[in-house]
Amino acid sequence: MRILFHAPVLSVHRPDPALSSILGVPPTVTDTLFGLKPAHKLTGNRGNIIHAEAPARSLRKDPDGSAVGNIANLQKNLGEGYAETIAEHFDMIVVSLANFIRPNHDGIRLFTALEALDGRVPFVVLGAGMQGSHAFTDLMPGNRDLLALLNERANLFGVRGTQTAEWLANNGLENTTVLGCPSLYVYPQSIMAIDGAAAQSKGRQANVMTAGHFSMRDGAIVERGTELAKAFDKIDASYVFQDEIFAYGKFIKDRFGYNEGNNIAQPEMLNRWLSRKCGHKVDFNRYYYFSEAGAWRQAAMLHDVYIGDRFHGGVAALQAGQPAIFLKHDNRVAELTEHFGLPALNTQKFMRKGLKAVLDEYLSPEMLDTMKATYRQRHAEYVAALAAHGLEVDTIVPDEPQPVPAVDRQGHLGAIRSQKAPEEALPEGLWPTTTLTPSYAMRRLHPEDARELVVTFEGAGQALDRKDPLRPGFGERFLIKSGYAVLSVLPHQQNWYRPLDLEQYFRAPETRAWMAGFDKVHVLGSGMGAFGAMAFADLIGAENVVALQPITTLAEDLIPGEIRFPAARKLDWSGAYRDACAGCDKAARIYAIHGDHPLDLAHVARLQDALGARLISAELSHDSKRPVTPLLRAKRRLPRTALTCLRGGDAAALEQVLGALVQHKTPAE
Repeated sequence: MRILFHAPVLSVHRPDPALSSILGVPPTVTDTLFGLKPAHKLTGNRGNIIHAEAPARSLRKDPDGSAVGNIANLQKNLGEGYAETIAEHFDMIVVSLANFIRPNHDGIRLFTALEALDGRVPFVVLGAGMQGSHAFTDLMPGNRDLLALLNERANLFGVRGTQTAEWLANNGLENTTVLGCPSLYVYPQSIMAIDGAAAQSKGRQANVMTAGHFSMRDGAIVERGTELAKAFDKIDASYVFQDEIFAYGKFIKDRFGYNEGNNIAQPEMLNRWLSRKCGHKVDFNRYYYFSEAGAWRQAAMLHDVYIGDRFHGGVAALQAGQPAIFLKHDNRVAELTEHFGLPALNTQKFMRKGLKAVLDEYLSPEMLDTMKATYRQRHAEYVAALAAHGLEVDTIVPDEPQPVPAVDRQGHLGAIRSQKAPEEALPEGLWPTTTLTPSYAMRRLHPEDARELVVTFEGAGQALDRKDPLRPGFGERFLIKSGYAVLSVLPHQQNWYRPLDLEQYFRAPETRAWMAGFDKVHVLGSGMGAFGAMAFADLIGAENVVALQPITTLAEDLIPGEIRFPAARKLDWSGAYRDACAGCDKAARIYAIHGDHPLDLAHVARLQDALGARLISAELSHDSKRPVTPLLRAKRRLPRTALTCLRGGDAAALEQVLGALVQHKTPAE
């Protein structure tokens, strides 16, 4: 389909010569904030570049027959032949709008251009929304006429949320469809991969990207901006300008106040000036201004989370696969966050709770799972609505989350990695090979002289950055040092090894041939990882199974008293590999090192009933109240304990290694 997209997609000048096969030029590079003004005028508010590019990026089209343009300008340039020319070259017009339903916006030019088509080219409207609360008569006549035209003639009149739809219906405009903003449908792969664990693990030390309204009124920053500054006091954060800076002082004309190569403005002068205008200390690490959406998304990946008072600033983070929490103070943000189930609260509540508490609550697995379920539904509604008018959405929601490679965010923001990469800690010449499946990263390390393989299963630790497919696996370093080859199973989320593309990987001929080259294969895991190790032990052909704090299942019918792990218990626990006790029939020895919690003992009892004399277990004293694996790490017993089990040590050997940590050892039958 040949589509004309009406939207300010790019900061590119429109050439005056009416010649075919020529494009507009980008603005000349500037090194001042003031010098950004010509580029800003091309699209207006920088948030526009996020939503305006969305339809063209996500819809299937004839790329050579489609175009981006302003139909009001086309009408002016083409004159009397405008409607005929548009009808000759295009099959559909897609109009991307935003919060234009407000008293200070005049829609007369767009109204005139659409009316002049006289039905010759069908058109759809996406993203229409209202700003503020007002009467229909408060709108400019041109905007009222535009709304009436869209209601009457648009094949699809897509609005952002129910509040806009209800307001229009109350004013006699009822032909609307609530679809949200098209910017949310461009990168579903990223949105379904969002995980809050990395940000939560940093708590108060998280690097935050924010945006808001540092706008000037009567010589001072508006209250909404001042409140944002107070909320981010002592938080490690960067601020993204969208349209405020051109009303600032003379310093915006200072040379080298802005570097367009990295989209960063010098923070010292901005912090001093904003502090004076806010009457409160402002101390952001960086200030960004973006001219294209890709740079915005990449900068978002340098941060742990977005928390801000601009909707499309948060969308840029979501498009990059980063978590976002929205500060909502008007109906624009409120109706969009409600429509998509996005985490949202107001600035005052954020300030009261504090960064760590907000990350823990609003990026919890339960909240993000709910968000993703809502998103899947909204995406399906969007696809169906457009399909009814011959438009195909090419971006699909993956069945399982896809990994988003992690970017180091530790220490100085954006600095070259200060910590050693996992490969740097490995023996010289040993490099990992990572295979990605829809639900897992499978990381192999195979020293040439290794005769035994350990398959390690990652646990459910909150501090893990599961977006990083190159992260080291559980126990990898001490296993390599001890002469083993290692295959690390790294889930893209806390999936408790329920997605069965893992079974497909282990059954693949190439995997089986590689594993057959070892004299022995063992499995190792902790908590969630212990479940995976035991459940897949027979499929892998494990001789020794090492389960630290073993969980045998979270299926309610098998262990009804297990009330921990509420999010994991909501997973599908039917089908194969639901019970770890059934996965160890062929293993020679199964080691269970566990605590004294009644539910831990219940899992061990299930193992004892199923495995009999093959089970060797040790109960650890919990004076420290630490879980098993952190306790072993703290006492520097983790490598020795795991290696004793992997080498087939008996109960006495295990007790000798654990020493005073052993509270009670269940004798093997």
